[in-house]
Amino acid sequence: MKKAIVAVAYVSLLCATGVAQTPPPSQTPRGVPRFTLETTGLFSRGPVRPWAYLADQGRRAAVFGDESGSFEAWVWPLKLVRDFRLAFKVPEYDEPIAGSAIARDVIARPEGATIVYAHPSFTVRQHVFVPMNEPGIVMLLEIESVRPLEIMVRMHAEFNLAWPGSFGGGYITWQPDRQRFLLSQGGVRLYNAFIGSPFASNGTSHAAHDAPTVPSQFLLKFDPRSLPAEYIPIVIAGGATVRDSVELVYRRLLDQAPSYWRDKVEHYRGVRQGLLSITSPDVLLNQALEWSKVNLDQQLVCNPDLGCGLVAGFGRAGAGNFRPGFGWFFGGDAAINSFAMSSIGQFELVRDGLRFLARHQREDGKIAHEISQAAGRLPWFTDYPYTWFHGDTTPFWIMACYTYWSASGDEDFLKQLWPNIARAFRWSVSTDTDGDALMENPKAGAGAIEVGGLGEGLWTDIYLAGVWVAALEGVADMARAAGDVAAANQAAALFERAQRSLETKFWLDAAGIYAFALLEPAAGATAPRLNDALTVWPSTAMSFGLLDDARADRMLREIGSSAITTDWGTRMLSRNHPLYDPLHYINGTVWPFVTGFAALAHYRYHRGWAGFDLVRDVARAPVVVARGRPPELLSGAFYDVLDTAVPQQFFATSMFVSPLVKGLIGIQADAPNRALSLDPHLPAEWNTLAVSNIPVGAHRVWLTIRRGQGKYEVSLRRTGPAAPLFVRLSPALPLGARVERAKVDDRDVPVQAEQTAHDVHASIEFSLSSAAEVEIEYSGGMEVVTPAESLEIGDRSSALKVLDFRRVGRDYVVLVEGVPTATYTLALRSETRVRSVTGADIIEQVNQRLVLRLRVGTGATSQFTRREIRIRT
Repeated sequence: MKKAIVAVAYVSLLCATGVAQTPPPSQTPRGVPRFTLETTGLFSRGPVRPWAYLADQGRRAAVFGDESGSFEAWVWPLKLVRDFRLAFKVPEYDEPIAGSAIARDVIARPEGATIVYAHPSFTVRQHVFVPMNEPGIVMLLEIESVRPLEIMVRMHAEFNLAWPGSFGGGYITWQPDRQRFLLSQGGVRLYNAFIGSPFASNGTSHAAHDAPTVPSQFLLKFDPRSLPAEYIPIVIAGGATVRDSVELVYRRLLDQAPSYWRDKVEHYRGVRQGLLSITSPDVLLNQALEWSKVNLDQQLVCNPDLGCGLVAGFGRAGAGNFRPGFGWFFGGDAAINSFAMSSIGQFELVRDGLRFLARHQREDGKIAHEISQAAGRLPWFTDYPYTWFHGDTTPFWIMACYTYWSASGDEDFLKQLWPNIARAFRWSVSTDTDGDALMENPKAGAGAIEVGGLGEGLWTDIYLAGVWVAALEGVADMARAAGDVAAANQAAALFERAQRSLETKFWLDAAGIYAFALLEPAAGATAPRLNDALTVWPSTAMSFGLLDDARADRMLREIGSSAITTDWGTRMLSRNHPLYDPLHYINGTVWPFVTGFAALAHYRYHRGWAGFDLVRDVARAPVVVARGRPPELLSGAFYDVLDTAVPQQFFATSMFVSPLVKGLIGIQADAPNRALSLDPHLPAEWNTLAVSNIPVGAHRVWLTIRRGQGKYEVSLRRTGPAAPLFVRLSPALPLGARVERAKVDDRDVPVQAEQTAHDVHASIEFSLSSAAEVEIEYSGGMEVVTPAESLEIGDRSSALKVLDFRRVGRDYVVLVEGVPTATYTLALRSETRVRSVTGADIIEQVNQRLVLRLRVGTGATSQFTRREIRIRT
């Protein structure tokens, strides 16, 4: 301690010059010996885009920045520094060269990020990574130079608790004998951090109260002869603990950097190999799923006061801000994300996340909407009204428990959490005051809308209503398994009544849509009014299959139109509504989150071409817009991320996975009953699909689909417990197809043809012991190929939209929408010869492919116009 006091005094004496000169080191600094930077094989590489988000996370720390090399560092629950960046000093230049000026190339990987700084006299590769389970960050500089080179490390200290906490009195000071900065809390010194390098010297010093506004920096000096054999390390360590403990972390990060990198590679190799994967003709989708598995894993944050739970998203806080994106624990987001996570086998993370929320459940049963990273140090925050604001969080959490139990078969989890689930159920029931069995916003809290305008006077919005009805079905099943007969009977009765209310109260027959919400009764009236705005929110109820088939189909036709659907996803509010604003958080932006619900809804009602279009839209975000990370929301007018959006939002990830797995592939696991349902809707342009590691409790299933003219073949293989799985297979065949025969392992089996408005399903059931080969023969039929979209940042929505596809007598009728100034092509997969087409011209008819050319109208208007195409066979 005396030594630390002397160091602080020494720095104070040098405040006038602003630089504390480091005494000559007693020995040559030691770097990190060069080692091979192994990878999982997943990466995104390209030229630096200064506006693009770049980050890395572990369980206890994170760095958030951009591709030009500016970062802020967090060690939960603390923000340490912002604007951490490099500059380079070479003899030919009077001023240092800013790293952002020469950042040329970037590589994002699950295990860490690399920025390449290139100059005619040197190349520096900055490898940035956060160890999985240490409260710290490591940067390894790989340096090649033909001239003398020094590197300046610059930053602004913002040492304080995450929002909404604050401890005050934080300061940064240079420790010349340790070659690092100390960040500490004045007086108490409960919170501490170190930032430095064995090669650091010439650290700046300034008055404590200047820390947030005055930049701090140190200089890296090294012997160029040692560079081929070692990395120059920079290490950041910190936490809400005594300095000696942080000192140990700091030393470990320096001494064990290679093992931390390898541990992270091994972890994400396990994530990639151990969870569900696909091999499809669409490389973009394959890669997006691999990034999604990584992103969903990165939700788990371990807080020293609260334990480990799932956060909502990450992003830079910026100057004077202590909200790291949505890097605190959100109940609703964690629950929604768990639907996807359970479907691909991330059982441990889901279980831990749901238990975390159960531990923080309110006494009356409501689940917290959000829990701050600093909440463990702020007892008052647990009573903060916003913590309990959202009403949909609790039914989503109930559904998450049900989805996890169904996929995993974890009976111990159900037994342990049933008292919490029952309390959450009772609280949700208590929010119904008018007897229609639907939850009500005034008592429950916000659902789809958090702010005024469209949300004024809400009584029950369809989003909250749909989630609650779906949760009731899950409560009934879980209650029966838990032996709570009374709760099972109550939930089953409420489900029937609530579903009727959902159907009858929200439908607007004249408009052919479901209303956004029931509004509070007008003065002197008793019955709620309807908010008849065209929104995407009915997709939520439809994604669970809760609404009438014919009505849902009409609604989805309007959701699929240009009023809601852009070339990059769905707006939340119709662009024709008076409140529409393409930059407004609620009233017009495109959320990947709700786009995913819309995609799943399209699949539920057999509109496979429209579901696939939206799945592709959400898949683009972590590959094209950002490197591996999907943003929270995009503009409703132009293909671009909003400046205010959180750049790494986990429900944007999960709502790509859910419609892919549950919609396109059609996987529904029922582990308690050892059953698996498969209802694939393969895109018309696909002939193959392979899916590995489908989780059904302790079982894992491998699926391969191959199809050609008149034939649909499925191979299944199972590993796990000895008991077989019951399988229901019901693939979507072309609209108008005639199912002729089905065989399992060369034995004829009964097959049921189920006609829908848009396709035909051939349904068979069998027992899967180890492996099975299924063959379905059919003839005739036609499918729409989802129109291709070619998008660049800044584009407007202009692609052709297929609103409807059905059969009328011998004709196939396609309703499309497009811009009159454009000429479009539309492809169909046809198992039968086409005689004639009206509304479009045939430009190709070869084998199973029919290609049409069309314009939807005439004139120079940019407004979308509809056109009907009739195909006679």
